[in-house]
Amino acid sequence: MPYVLWNRETGEVAAAVLRNVYDLPYYGAEWWETEEEAAAAAASRPGWAPLEVDGARLKMFNVRLNNDSGRRLFLDGDGTIRIKRSSAE
Repeated sequence: MPYVLWNRETGEVAAAVLRNVYDLPYYGAEWWETEEEAAAAAASRPGWAPLEVDGARLKMFNVRLNNDSGRRLFLDGDGTIRIKRSSAE
């Protein structure tokens, strides 16, 4: 199963511009195939930790982000996915 980075304090899931299988850019949830890779990425981000999610949940994260870099993705403790507009826009 894939791993994402999750902020323990805010509940935010890390998102960035990624590349799909056709090498086209899209804005989505950052993910790694192994916990070790995710932990290495989290090491440089205080407060962030790897979180294992299933493939369907990862797809839902990307659907909710809607390829819009002005959106921030949050995962609550009860599993609820929330989106907030970035204050930068």
